[in-house]
Amino acid sequence: MILLLGEKKSADKGIQVIELSDLDDLKELDLNNFYNYEIKELNHSTEKWIKYYLTNKEIKLIRQLRECEKIPFTTELFEINVGLVSGENAFFLLNRNTVDEYQLANSTRMVIGRTEQLKGVILSERDFKTLIENGKKVYMFMPKNLPFSELSKAEQEYINYGVEQGYNKGYKCRIRKNWYCVPQSWEPDAFILRQVNRYPRIILNHVNAVSTDTIHKVRFLDGVNPEFVAAAFLNSFTLALAEITGRSYGGGVLTFEPGEIRQLKIPMKNAEKLDVNKIDKLIRDDRIDEVLDYTDQILLIEGLGLTKFEVGTLRNIWIKLSERRIGRKEKRIS
Repeated sequence: MILLLGEKKSADKGIQVIELSDLDDLKELDLNNFYNYEIKELNHSTEKWIKYYLTNKEIKLIRQLRECEKIPFTTELFEINVGLVSGENAFFLLNRNTVDEYQLANSTRMVIGRTEQLKGVILSERDFKTLIENGKKVYMFMPKNLPFSELSKAEQEYINYGVEQGYNKGYKCRIRKNWYCVPQSWEPDAFILRQVNRYPRIILNHVNAVSTDTIHKVRFLDGVNPEFVAAAFLNSFTLALAEITGRSYGGGVLTFEPGEIRQLKIPMKNAEKLDVNKIDKLIRDDRIDEVLDYTDQILLIEGLGLTKFEVGTLRNIWIKLSERRIGRKEKRIS
């Protein structure tokens, strides 16, 4: 619930934000203390309301770094787009048992369809083997875009099964010339999660997999080192900016469409000094604070010349906004 109090002719231009937990807090609010809360300058050209939960000093630091020409936008490093839209994941995504049952080994590709299937910042052959052994649906049915009569008997049998189940009647499927062929574009070098709980990250695609539209695909520009970008993405500034740029609808999840990822910036100076395998292991062990201690020192302090106080401010911004977002979900559950 939002209560808005406005003054038409106020000497102070801007907005004050007061966040309360419940109605009891509202009853105890002393209106005489309104002016103890900071007035923040309004700027909605590219900024969202969430930043007004920060102090003026925090907002100023974020704006300064976002406008810093030394820090590239993600668009200077990679392209991003949505993953494959199958129209019927129940038909197109298969586990190993189904692949073997219908003899579709030559008609499938490895696919990532769920966020929890991605660990760390590298998707490796070992990861995929584990997913297969656990019975996960990590194969996508992808026959050649040919008329039904020209497909193999195994493919025809599986497609007939899909017709029996009515999978061909879904909107995305029925508008295709061949309903069983999922439209494809460029191959992903990496993935970015569309929805995250604690923080976003780039996951390098070392297995030549594709992804469904629950996960965005990334293609690095010529001359850009993928490992440097994946490692550098995890720093306090980029994560703080992500909290301000992404969207949260009240369920505690932070959502990014490709356009919002394009607004993020990644400090790349000294990125070649980062060890992506070290970061991958720490993320898998749920040690994000150690990752940020490591990357912030190399990228923000040594690379950009920020002070430890400024880096601490950026870390606090990320912690404050992410905990507030996740806390909203916990309040709803309770």
